[in-house]
Amino acid sequence: MRRLARGCGLLVLIGALSAVAASEAQEVPQVRVILRPPMARLGERVTYRVELIGGVNVWGKATWLAPDSATAFTWGERREGFKKGRVRAATRFGNGARAGQIQEGTADTSWVEIPLQVFELGVVSIPGIGFRYTPMLTSNPPGDVTAHAPTARLVVIPVLTAADSNATLRPVHGPLAAPWWERVPWLYVAAAALLIALIVLWLRARRRKKKPVAAAAPARMPVAPAAAALAALAELRKLDLPRQERFAEHAFRLGQILRRFLEATVTTTHPGDTTPELVRHLAEAGLSDDDQKRLAGLLRVWDRVKFAREPFTYDEAMRAEAAVESYVRRSAGHAGAEAA
Repeated sequence: MRRLARGCGLLVLIGALSAVAASEAQEVPQVRVILRPPMARLGERVTYRVELIGGVNVWGKATWLAPDSATAFTWGERREGFKKGRVRAATRFGNGARAGQIQEGTADTSWVEIPLQVFELGVVSIPGIGFRYTPMLTSNPPGDVTAHAPTARLVVIPVLTAADSNATLRPVHGPLAAPWWERVPWLYVAAAALLIALIVLWLRARRRKKKPVAAAAPARMPVAPAAAALAALAELRKLDLPRQERFAEHAFRLGQILRRFLEATVTTTHPGDTTPELVRHLAEAGLSDDDQKRLAGLLRVWDRVKFAREPFTYDEAMRAEAAVESYVRRSAGHAGAEAA
């Protein structure tokens, strides 16, 4: 019986020591580092993830420290989380007898994810991120524990591989330009158009002010019909048309001089009268019989010369000029005597 008691005590002591050792082992969490993807191009984004997996309710939530800020590393904004483990009791039997109860379940897990870019070629060592946690078992001394995740290895390859060393790079293409109506500074265009319009209006107003006013033409002194007729006869003589045998033209010009004088002095005649109408109006004007016959004969002769090409001589043309001049002078002298 003593031997049996001693054996049982020894077994109890061994079990207690094993429980303490297991408890001590459970206080240290398991650290796992994950890189996704494990191989990346130069500057390509990689997700750096660290997980702390503890025993069953043996430690609290971890506090993550700042990552290594080396020049080859560019860290992004990190995300972190904590998942509480579950404990489930179970009864285990052996050899048909009750052996006791054990604890099963999932462990506490604390994790952190940080985007990472590496700008160094080759196998790059990424120092593990630091963390701090508080053990939950009474066997540990009081206070927080600080540790680091293990160093991870990332394979960084160049953007162009060795096989592409002679490849021609594509030209740089910028973003598409905006449409022209969006790139035109319409405010400046409108201001320039308004300025040009003001300048044009100012120049027009200035020209109008400087435009000289046309001076009124001096009033011409009225010319006596007789003087105008005698001046026209003098101009006709200078042409000397009869000597050139241009009798039709001479008759036409001479008839015009006589008609204008009659229209200005005889009130019964009208511009555009035909020869018969003019002869009738002369009779109504109260001219002497000699003047009526002489002027009617001249008008009829000139019509035949102009339209029928009747033969005419130089002397007849000269006598016709003298007859017209004589009538004009007599009419002017008779009008002057009546006025006196």
